[in-house]
Amino acid sequence: MTAGSRGETAGQRTRRLIARATGPSAITWWTWIVTAPFAVTVMSGMQYVAGGPWAVAAVAALQHSAVGGLLLCGSGLLRITAARARPYVVLAIFAVIGAVRPFLFLASGAALGIPVRAGDLFGRVMINVVVTVTMFALIAAAVDLVRDHLGVFRRLRSARAASARDADRSAERIRSLRDSAVDDVLGELDAATESATAHGIQPAEAARLLRALAEEVVRPVSHRLYEDDDAQPDTAAGDARVSNRDWVISVLGGMRAAPPLLLALLYAALVTPFAIQQYGILVSLLPLFCGFAVILLANAGLVEVVDTTPRRWRSPVLVLGYVAIGVLLSLTSEVVVRAMGHDPRLVWFESATYGVIAVGVALVASLSTRIRQDQGELEAALQANIQSAAQMRADYAHERTALARLLHSGVQAELIAAALALGSGRPDGPADASADLRAVVQRIRGELLAPRAEPDAADRVAALVESWRSAIALRATIGDGVWDRLREPARASAVVDAISEGLANAVRHGDGTPVSLEVRPDRPSGVEVVVTSGGALASAQPGIGLRQLSEHGAVTLHESGAGRVELAVAIP
Repeated sequence: MTAGSRGETAGQRTRRLIARATGPSAITWWTWIVTAPFAVTVMSGMQYVAGGPWAVAAVAALQHSAVGGLLLCGSGLLRITAARARPYVVLAIFAVIGAVRPFLFLASGAALGIPVRAGDLFGRVMINVVVTVTMFALIAAAVDLVRDHLGVFRRLRSARAASARDADRSAERIRSLRDSAVDDVLGELDAATESATAHGIQPAEAARLLRALAEEVVRPVSHRLYEDDDAQPDTAAGDARVSNRDWVISVLGGMRAAPPLLLALLYAALVTPFAIQQYGILVSLLPLFCGFAVILLANAGLVEVVDTTPRRWRSPVLVLGYVAIGVLLSLTSEVVVRAMGHDPRLVWFESATYGVIAVGVALVASLSTRIRQDQGELEAALQANIQSAAQMRADYAHERTALARLLHSGVQAELIAAALALGSGRPDGPADASADLRAVVQRIRGELLAPRAEPDAADRVAALVESWRSAIALRATIGDGVWDRLREPARASAVVDAISEGLANAVRHGDGTPVSLEVRPDRPSGVEVVVTSGGALASAQPGIGLRQLSEHGAVTLHESGAGRVELAVAIP
């Protein structure tokens, strides 16, 4: 339940209930259908009909058909009623239909040729007005709540289904992204290695092959990953299909007992006109008081029983409880009325009507609570979906850039370093480089397939520098205070990327002269990576690797004179 519903006053709840009872669902087919069983039984005026059950049913059926016609007229009147006047007009329509019912009863008997008595016509009018207004308003509120709850229930199911679907889709997209990239690279590497080592391969040829694999296989895949920025999950949910069975199970499982005081007051409002008509005001006081007390106390006990009952059994327990209370109410009325020396005529109609009315009130109260709870859950679910969608985009983007980085700065750099090592033409080296080629591919396979654990920043940088130093003429300098600044994971990752990209560019575009690397502190707490190599700038446009680095720091690439090119990456 939301904070707003917890802080709601009784007056606010009453106004909202009146708004539901007099709103768009004030008069529907359900108004006529639900009251039909009462119209031909307890509300039919059977005691005034001279004839058997069939005569009573015939008069009541014709009377209820006429009520249906009045409801249609009332519905038409509401179509042209101003919104501000609607509540008063609705209640007036209900009251008029109740007041007219006894006269429709007499007219129906006359039309069918069945003798009927008027009885205490004023008393009957009062009873019908109270019962009709109460029943119609209760039905209207229930129908409005059912419609609202169905909508909220459907949207809540949709939101939850969308969340689960998007989570599965996001996980599958990330798996597909990783598998396709890894499979593409490993497939090309395996195919090239198998073909090249089938009859042996010279070190120089192996070096050229590794360089070609780095440039023609790994680099395009890393570029494709980096440029494929489609990280948007499909969160269009639509309306989830909600069967009537699902909704009924949800509602029945969430049923709660109606407030005892509300039921007791409703009992008094419904029964008082009938009791006064039958026994007079003074005689009616004691039965009414006893009935009020029975309903209040018995329902208080039922609330405790229902609250401690498992959800699947709540509805049966609630219905049986209300039936039992109805029987107890009628029994109490009979005992009290007889003890006062009067004939308890028709007191047992209370047991027939009380259970149905109590269940209706419980349904309205339960749905009113459930709809606020579900609205709160829907709001939470939608917020969770938004956060989940953002997380999915972040996860996908992270996986995409991590794979691109692994291929571009890791695998490609390792292929280039291995190519340089094989192409150095050591005199004491083997004539056949097949084993070396397979070893390189096997190491790359392990890197691509193994879980990516994040090592310590110092180890990562030191291992990277040593790997490059064994392959090229590299002078590396790590400034004082750098290691402390690399404790921040994001900064350490950016430094590793800057070193890998800078050295790979130096080999790719350099002239073969020694390369210098300097990693030094940068104000206020950043790190600057500077790579200087021989050669000239081939293009003023930065490549994919430099554009990626610019996301993490300020990138400067320029010719420093004397045939040297300097790349500086300042990482905050």
